[in-house]
Amino acid sequence: MLTNALERRLRYKKWYRRWKCRRYFLKNKIDVVIDVDELMSRFTLPAVQGTNIKTISWNNFSYDYCQRDSAHHDALGFVKQYADRIVVLTKADRLKYIEYKSVNPDTIVSIYNPLSFDESVYEERKAKKVIAIGRIAWEKGFDLLLESWKLVEKETSDWHLEIVCGMGDYYQLQQEAEAMGLRSVSCVAPVSDVRTKLSEAGIFVLPSRSEGFGLVLIEAAAMSLPLISFDCPSGPNEIIQDMENGLLVEPENTTFLAQAILQLIKDDDLRKRIGEKAFESSKGFSINSILPQWIDLIENL
Repeated sequence: MLTNALERRLRYKKWYRRWKCRRYFLKNKIDVVIDVDELMSRFTLPAVQGTNIKTISWNNFSYDYCQRDSAHHDALGFVKQYADRIVVLTKADRLKYIEYKSVNPDTIVSIYNPLSFDESVYEERKAKKVIAIGRIAWEKGFDLLLESWKLVEKETSDWHLEIVCGMGDYYQLQQEAEAMGLRSVSCVAPVSDVRTKLSEAGIFVLPSRSEGFGLVLIEAAAMSLPLISFDCPSGPNEIIQDMENGLLVEPENTTFLAQAILQLIKDDDLRKRIGEKAFESSKGFSINSILPQWIDLIENL
């Protein structure tokens, strides 16, 4: 009886949320609803049934992540059937949804995330610091970065690695680095001023096993930093052109990552040239470049 009562309560909560969404949409004469996560579509899509309201399901996670997560996986069937458009973050993910999930190519588009800030001029970064930024999670690959830094430390003594941690225990990560015998690593708490933190570095590294897109890469590029990243399944290789605005490394290969870091550390001219190219490439992700794509999508629903 308790189980049945709980099930009824959950069904009521779901119905009530959908009803509240519908009431809000109609009261405020909403024309287009954009879900910033396809999980939200479980509430919004039923709420607009029988109305003229258009819907866009905007997925900010990678295809591979969604296939590992049962809730996202289950929501996709609903989105495919009822959403007017699906937006994903990369061209690679768009092709995966079409090929593996039979999503109609006419209903799915890729639009990159835009920069939240814009730097007007290139500024050479000379600090002897490698920086990485992200939450502490397996997919972010900080364990791989520490393994790589062991090799870097064998060949250089005047460069420092700083990991700016998001969600997670940065103190524990620091202890792991110390337990590995690393002498030039600092793991610090989240910061609100990412631009200043990036401006204090000379190289940016993204050691992720997987990414939805890699927004921090374009933020680092906008701050004139040369980029290094694992060539994980989606994201970085649509931002980095290898040996142009950054270096792409075989996924999860810590030796190759160390070699890429050392290549930029030891070659001042290469580091400067790639930093300049990174800055130039960041302009393609400005709000002025991305916003027209959203306007065109909405106006042509």
